[in-house]
Amino acid sequence: MKIMRPGRSVDWTKEKIAGLTTPDVRQLRVNAERLNAPDIMERCDAVLSERRKAASAKSRSARLSRAVEKDLKAGSAA
Repeated sequence: MKIMRPGRSVDWTKEKIAGLTTPDVRQLRVNAERLNAPDIMERCDAVLSERRKAASAKSRSARLSRAVEKDLKAGSAA
């Protein structure tokens, strides 16, 4: 007798994963690793990587804006 594992009940597309919160994506990745689902792990990694890049760019933009603001204030005070 052959033991069959249950099939996945959810088709985890990249779009569906991107709709999750970051902690949920991390948990999904942990679960995928535990269940030996490398395709889902790769999609989770891609979503997390894109979020890190976006957060880094947003942070960089905010720093630049503050620096420009500071320069403008310093210039108008002179």
